Amino acid sequence: MFFRSLALLSTVAALFSSNLAVSAYPTTSGKVWHVTVGNATGGTIFNPNYINASPGDRVEFTFNPKNHSVTQSSFANPCTHLNNGFDAGFHPVANASSWDLPTFSINVNDTKPVWVYCRQAENTAGSHCGKGMVFGLNPGAEGSNNSFSLFQQAALQIGQQLVASASSASVASTASATHTTTQAAASSSSSWSDHYDSWNHDDNSWSYDDDDSYDNDYKWRRDY
Repeated sequence: MFFRSLALLSTVAALFSSNLAVSAYPTTSGKVWHVTVGNATGGTIFNPNYINASPGDRVEFTFNPKNHSVTQSSFANPCTHLNNGFDAGFHPVANASSWDLPTFSINVNDTKPVWVYCRQAENTAGSHCGKGMVFGLNPGAEGSNNSFSLFQQAALQIGQQLVASASSASVASTASATHTTTQAAASSSSSWSDHYDSWNHDDNSWSYDDDDSYDNDYKWRRDY
């Protein structure tokens, strides 16, 4: 009974690993490719930024400072998490000299392109993907319509759009604040302006409009 249960558990685990194509401790018979995520100074790079691997190989990503992810995307949307695609999550690293840097591995099941990006600061002007932090597994050859260069260029264009959008929002916010301040100042100035019509020689006082008056002991009296 014990051995039958153990065999069943092994079968379930194998099926789970096969469906995800990613596991914490993948076993392969092929080559192991090592890819660094970021660098010692917190750079927004994968090194190398693309590889051409064979079925049965394994790709091991090693996280460096400061805080990056390894997230699957698509060629059409380089900075967006692919539905049902893998995502290693964020791995903050303070010191690149640490002996136990976190890693994340995927098995290579075929030669179809797999596209990866870092989703740190996603959809903001500081997007790591928007700065070109992308990776390609088995991309098309240079000059083809699915080359790594085109993939990275698309990511950089997204980054430029995010920066431009943030800049426009900042300008609009500043303009709105300036307009509000100007209106408030104008309103304040208008509310304290006083108007008079003529000097009354009989009681030595100015004749004012309906809002303001001035009496003989030199005190303002305002009607609200």
